[in-house]
Amino acid sequence: MTDDPSRMPTEIAHVLFMDLVGYSRLSIEKQALLVGELRDLVRSTPEFQRAERRSELIIRDTGDGMALVFSRDPSAPVRCAVEVAHALTARPHLRLRMGIHSGPISRVKDIDGKENVSGSGINTAQRVMDCGDAGHILLSHRTAEDLLQFEQWATYIKDLGECEVKNGKVYLFNFYTEEVGNPASPQKLRSTEPARGNRPGSGTGPLPSPEKAPASGGQRVALLYKRNVEPDEQLMKLLEAQLTARGHQVFVDRHMHIGIEWLAEIERKIYTSDAVIPLLSEQSVKSDMIEFELETAHTAAQQQGKPRILPVRVNFTGPLPNAATADILKPLMYTLWVGEKDNERLIDELDYALRNPPRPVRRPEKLEPAGGAVPLDSEFYIVRSTDEQFKTAIARQDSIVLVKGARQMGKTSLLARGLQQAREAGARVVLTDFQTLNAAHLASAETLYMALAEMIAEQLDLDVNLEEIFSNRRGANMNLERFLRREVLGSISEPVVWGLDEVDRLFLCSFGSEVFGLFRSWYNRRSLDPSGPWSRLTLAIAYATEAHLFITDLNQSPFNVGTRLTLSDFTLDQVAELNRRYGEPLRNEEELQRFYRLLSGHPYLVRRGLEEMVTQEMDIEAFEAQADRDDGLFGDHLRRILVSLSQDPELKEVVRGVLQGKPCPTPESFYRLRGAGVMAGESARDVYPRCQLYTTYLARHLL
Repeated sequence: MTDDPSRMPTEIAHVLFMDLVGYSRLSIEKQALLVGELRDLVRSTPEFQRAERRSELIIRDTGDGMALVFSRDPSAPVRCAVEVAHALTARPHLRLRMGIHSGPISRVKDIDGKENVSGSGINTAQRVMDCGDAGHILLSHRTAEDLLQFEQWATYIKDLGECEVKNGKVYLFNFYTEEVGNPASPQKLRSTEPARGNRPGSGTGPLPSPEKAPASGGQRVALLYKRNVEPDEQLMKLLEAQLTARGHQVFVDRHMHIGIEWLAEIERKIYTSDAVIPLLSEQSVKSDMIEFELETAHTAAQQQGKPRILPVRVNFTGPLPNAATADILKPLMYTLWVGEKDNERLIDELDYALRNPPRPVRRPEKLEPAGGAVPLDSEFYIVRSTDEQFKTAIARQDSIVLVKGARQMGKTSLLARGLQQAREAGARVVLTDFQTLNAAHLASAETLYMALAEMIAEQLDLDVNLEEIFSNRRGANMNLERFLRREVLGSISEPVVWGLDEVDRLFLCSFGSEVFGLFRSWYNRRSLDPSGPWSRLTLAIAYATEAHLFITDLNQSPFNVGTRLTLSDFTLDQVAELNRRYGEPLRNEEELQRFYRLLSGHPYLVRRGLEEMVTQEMDIEAFEAQADRDDGLFGDHLRRILVSLSQDPELKEVVRGVLQGKPCPTPESFYRLRGAGVMAGESARDVYPRCQLYTTYLARHLL
């Protein structure tokens, strides 16, 4: 399509035009009084204020009324019109008529340098309004098409048919409810009986349209291309002929004359299409017109669910130069045409895509961002066998309950549910997240124990003076033990459950073994004195790293006693259940298997992937295409792994070897990689990347 450098930038706007009926017959004083009252009334409406606050509104004064030009929401004019009409019920002396149309406008500066607008969008809205009488809220054909997509408006839209106006005709629809609007036919239409289509909102059929419906199974398709450029024109003609032959209704603009009405017709065709096929060549991706058409299609799809965008790259695989166009096309799969040898394949692929549109995804009412602890009331929490085991151990008041799992496996979410169960059963609960402790807290056993005691006292609302309780002559371990025995277990009769999350931080402390040895001693005390105070204390410990790498004396370790649980990745059935809760963005068993092969049930990646597919309306092909990209949806997560490995050259070499089929050279390197969630397996010899996504990404960067 030829780009005209002299063409003013054009956009689609949604215009509410209004004026006072009988204004010219009033005195100048009365005119000024009524116009001022109307302006104040319009400015007081919530929709006007919302749009003005968001800089989505241009106001054009017309003397006897005004034009409100909304830039984003096609339903904003009708909401504003309804609010104005409600306010007018208390002001019957303001006899107002309104007209609404969506169409192209250009922003211009008026003689005072203020922002103004011009174009067919404004002109048509005025023509629509001019057909009405006092009280009417009239809609253009285009606006009615938009609003009929929404049940809240469709009931109130009635077909009026064509009306003669200056320089042609407009097709009108009347908007009215029991409270606002004018149900009577406008005076201009009463002298003749116009030909009418089916009545929108009455359930008798769709809007009238001059186009024939496509053949059974066919789709309405708009081809977007750049004029006078080869091979774009050649390919366009091929697609037009072949897709038409296969029963689709194809729109191409080459027979239209360039101008404002031409632009409005293109915009209308895109809105009424089931799919648009942009031909993206090295020349066309620089075209302002292609950019405008793609943005129009994208906006229409967001508003009404169609058209779908099916990009075809025409012997071009380079980056898209325009950021807005790139953002629209980046999530989409494209097909590549290099030459005539690709003709048949391209036609078959497009025909299949047109005849097999993706099933609409039922978006959950409430989505939650993936990452971090899953809220207790979340519908997206998947119960695994470990959940029941953990809750049973908490209910038994076991002395030590260990929850082990790799990073982002769901340990914190499981811990939260066990602690909530304990609260509901009447226990007193304390939670210590070691990630919240700073370097000063971890400087020594003394500073750590003081910090832990302060947290416990605060969460249990204990009125104690820790400075008096903690004495240097007793030693750090004895101080904490004395505090728990006297001030906590001695003053509280209920069971106490102490949740300790991310205790891996202690493994790197020089006094870590001392702390874990103290925990083990409480377990031993309970065994020796089942009725003593320690029988009411349960430690629930969540961790990822292999404890035996840091605690060499097994008699000093709490990690080889008590109830030991290990969290695993989601199974295929669990991923299928989560897919169901997200509204089934994975549409069938084959897509589910592809998704599972890529992510292997990694809890964080699975949730993040399904969330992205729903919010971005992404199919499995688009998801797979960008999953392992540095700028893709998992980019931050994957780069974090790569940066961590780069900071440990020895471990990075181990990963490089695993990617080449070698085992881990030492058990320590295996356990470190498995605890970090990068590798999986039962031993250093059968180690492998945790999921195919990691394999692909790390191999690209490390091999």
